[in-house]
Amino acid sequence: MLSSNEPSQYTVGECVRVHKSVTTLPPLPGYVGTVKEVVVCYSDKTVGYNLSLTGDPRPNRVWFFFQHQLSGA
Repeated sequence: MLSSNEPSQYTVGECVRVHKSVTTLPPLPGYVGTVKEVVVCYSDKTVGYNLSLTGDPRPNRVWFFFQHQLSGA
């Protein structure tokens, strides 16, 4: 877990990869995306990210993932 003062690993506009072990409903349209928003949860000491995924047929849709579910692309 992250401490509440630890910076997020990724920044808005950065390209990231979702781990293949992550499953969602509906299924992911792709595993590479762009960070749209960094979401810090101070009570849980975690960081999450809203992503726009490459190849998504709904380009305005955002997907939420925790930091441990992502890696640099």
